[in-house]
Amino acid sequence: MAVEYSEIMAGAAMFYSNRELDFYTKDADSLLQWLKDAHTTISSPQNVVYGANRTQFIDYMDQGRWERLSRLSEKKMKEYLTNAVQGISAAKAIRKWLTRDHNERADVKAEKVYITGNKWPSPVDRFQISAFGFDDYNSSDIIVETKKDKHYYGVSLKKKPKENSADPTLINKAFDSILDGPGPNGIFTTIKTEVQAARAEYFAGVVREAVKKDIISVPAAHLRWPDQKLFAAKERDKTKFERAYIDVKGNNSDGYETDPKNCKSLAMKDFVNEGLAKPDNPLFKKFSDVVEGNGKIFADTLINLILKVKLYEKLAANKDLEKYNFGFALVTGVGNLTKVRGSKPTKFDPKVGVGKAVDLHTVLCGLRQLTANNEQYQIDVDFDKKEITDAAKIFFKISKANTPILNLELRYKGKFTPQPQFLGTITDEFHTILTEECLVKAK
Repeated sequence: MAVEYSEIMAGAAMFYSNRELDFYTKDADSLLQWLKDAHTTISSPQNVVYGANRTQFIDYMDQGRWERLSRLSEKKMKEYLTNAVQGISAAKAIRKWLTRDHNERADVKAEKVYITGNKWPSPVDRFQISAFGFDDYNSSDIIVETKKDKHYYGVSLKKKPKENSADPTLINKAFDSILDGPGPNGIFTTIKTEVQAARAEYFAGVVREAVKKDIISVPAAHLRWPDQKLFAAKERDKTKFERAYIDVKGNNSDGYETDPKNCKSLAMKDFVNEGLAKPDNPLFKKFSDVVEGNGKIFADTLINLILKVKLYEKLAANKDLEKYNFGFALVTGVGNLTKVRGSKPTKFDPKVGVGKAVDLHTVLCGLRQLTANNEQYQIDVDFDKKEITDAAKIFFKISKANTPILNLELRYKGKFTPQPQFLGTITDEFHTILTEECLVKAK
């Protein structure tokens, strides 16, 4: 799992009041003061407990010292400071959420912060939930403790540059990973087998076509391999091909590892993407048919995985957790930077946006409103979105009672040998239900 540095920034900011954070973000120099102080804060085991990567997180925060920051490229400096600004925005949103939905005092600070990741530290590992085929069903990136040994709040953290920017995705799961186990009457196993055969047939065909078009050169004997063997290409000449044939970036003339944008003739990666982007692409049609043909299964599963609708139920099943208060929210930090005109060396002024936190109780309330009519969730291909884009992806929408809840897309990310991935966001319609019709207090 990749380290997400905005998490330690948000965790650090939970030890400062909103007034202090406002002071530290009034200009470029003030932000550096905070980063220096925050480095000391997050280095203390009395404040922050790390499941893993402690040294990495602490060293990253230490880059805020000017003698280190000034040695970074402008791109890396901007990336670093943006993480800080978005983390501070997230902390403010968390604090507002805790007061609004969990009766914490105004401007509450953290007693302690826990960084989870691959390994959850004690004592918050008691809240780690393995369910539905995932070790991280409780998807808390950080956990904030406000009252020693009693009140814990999990945060699934996302970020974006401005309030009106597109919402970050709430899921990034491989197509077949959401189908846990064999499924009812072995349906999941059947689906996975069908999809794998379709992928092998399609991509093996693309490889053979690429050879015909002189984009890549593959031994004739390999072209006669069964589809699955050609698709995986595990027995290829690895001194010539670093990747499976279908994952080649460049071409014969420009080099197989050449970035497509630097190729003078058609690159393999572009050739593959062009085929996937066609409206009648047979592989994406197969995915669409499988999803729509098993609509209830996919809709129920994706709603559960994205919105964590059974998290409290799973926690309540553990009687050892009854004495603790655990809250969970989807939190988005918002912020960006503006370059200080004429600054040499380069400086950036922080722009902290208004982040948001959606409490799980509010999500559940919104879904309860939609369940009153006893209709099932529906999942359908969103043809309108597909018509206005030439991207190599397909779009779905999960709805109930004609109310869209989740926008989904299924696409390949970088390589074609792994399964494509689902990415999802909450619809505007469901946002309205959550923010205007279902503002409830957690018990």
